[in-house]
Amino acid sequence: MSDVAGVLVRQRHRISEIAGVLRRYGFARLAANAAAATGESGSAHASFAERNADPELVQMSAGARLRSALSELGTTWIKFGQMLSLRPDLVGADVADELSKLQASVPADAPGLAEKRIASALGMPIGDAFATFESNPMASGSVAQVHRASLGDGTAVAVKVLHDGAEERVLSDVELMGALAKFAEANDPELARFSPTTLVAEFDTMMRAAIDLTQELNSLKTFRANFAEEPDVLIPKPYPERSGKQVLTMEMMTGRPFADRAALERDGWDVDAMSRRASNIYLEMVFRDGIYHADPHPGNFLLPDPEHIAILDFGDVGRLTGARKEQLEDLLSALSKRSVDGVTDAVSEITNAPADVDINALRGDIDLWLSQYLKGSVAGLDVAGMLRSGSALLRKHRLTFPSDLALLFRVLLRLQGLGQKLDTSQSITDLLEPHLRTMMLERLDPRRLAQHLTRTAKSWERLFTTLPDDVRKVFGQLRAGTVAVDFKVHDTDGSVPQLVDGILASASILAASQLLSRKAGPLIAGISIPGAVSVAVGVVTWHRLQMKRPGYRNTMTRILNTVRPRS
Repeated sequence: MSDVAGVLVRQRHRISEIAGVLRRYGFARLAANAAAATGESGSAHASFAERNADPELVQMSAGARLRSALSELGTTWIKFGQMLSLRPDLVGADVADELSKLQASVPADAPGLAEKRIASALGMPIGDAFATFESNPMASGSVAQVHRASLGDGTAVAVKVLHDGAEERVLSDVELMGALAKFAEANDPELARFSPTTLVAEFDTMMRAAIDLTQELNSLKTFRANFAEEPDVLIPKPYPERSGKQVLTMEMMTGRPFADRAALERDGWDVDAMSRRASNIYLEMVFRDGIYHADPHPGNFLLPDPEHIAILDFGDVGRLTGARKEQLEDLLSALSKRSVDGVTDAVSEITNAPADVDINALRGDIDLWLSQYLKGSVAGLDVAGMLRSGSALLRKHRLTFPSDLALLFRVLLRLQGLGQKLDTSQSITDLLEPHLRTMMLERLDPRRLAQHLTRTAKSWERLFTTLPDDVRKVFGQLRAGTVAVDFKVHDTDGSVPQLVDGILASASILAASQLLSRKAGPLIAGISIPGAVSVAVGVVTWHRLQMKRPGYRNTMTRILNTVRPRS
């Protein structure tokens, strides 16, 4: 905690400012935690915060107050709120809805600053880098602004450059967020259950990517390669020789923005076909490529002509790893089959459900959830309502979805919202169906099955290589009597043997049941080998302890005494 203490001391004035904002908006406990981090009395500050909250502000909903407070705290905190808006399983649906309204609007830098930064980053005068350069930016976002320019051959380009001081502000803020998260996790059990350090770590990664424009450049290269065989999809061409960590030069895209249906139809677009194609492009990114543009709002699309769709702004990208994709496949497969047990198992695995979760209660709630949303045709499925209700279900059981899947679900919701904005009849479930069918066929692909069998064979090879030595060690310890539980209790009524037997039997049953029910690999005929070994070790240990008890009679003796004729 020494590093945390150093950060808290170094940024104590900023912490006091944060505590003041939280206090005005009526977040007494959060303000107390922030103040306590600087060494003040948390309970005293909580009482002070409750007394000094703004009476008008505290009349607002919790979500509206949090949104306004984060807006006051600045760009980085606004971006953090936007990330939390993806997590209704953590903050609740009402708060998430409010946080989704956050907009990080940052004024453009003073004239001349952008040119200086670009020249410094590229190591050449801006006149040598570009034939023309417009000083007034065409857009200004949270960490960067974009200028129109042209290359020596007349090619029109967009030049994205970080705001002056953006890196320093972001790094300072995420460092402070990390220290406050660690402090809160160590001192507030209620906040600790939401794993604030994990959330802030994910946010830290996201913001460091946002202030390193080489990552967006690499994303442009990747997506252009992925869609090289689909000429109707236009993705800006990057210019690496005019780019760096603080500057990104890319092809200028022009076209009509996504507008209302009537305006597009007047200009000759088939709106339904265009909307379906835009959605399918995103689903190809997710299910085919495992990397996808994570912000599909109308402003990030342009329509150069009725035959092409251009996609802009690849600063926000999501990824789906192979292991996560398999988990998603399991969940979607179980949902398509309306399998309560399958969905329960998939949710337990994806959320890494702790041992104290009541699986029966979770299964019951999932059964009700499926009955509510999947009782009929999926054509008119309320995806938004289903995700909202599902998030509430997870929150009830204190389960959290990983951030990569939370981001993916937001993309699916926005795709459905895009269709609604254009007044199309498309359903995200209809669009998903062919991708799910392909996904299931891929799972049965002989090459994929062969790869899986190879990995399994290697796991078994490792198991059988080490298992004889491991088993020999365990049974050697059993023979030597070193595997035992040592109780030193003043036993006046001779009940300790029964107590030992009960404890060991209970421990064996609990360990074996957990391993067997969760099918901890490797498996034989669907039975967990570690679970079976746990049963065997427990039985042997219990039997050895039984033999040491006074008056113990083995099974054969009891049988003989039972069947021996009485004289």
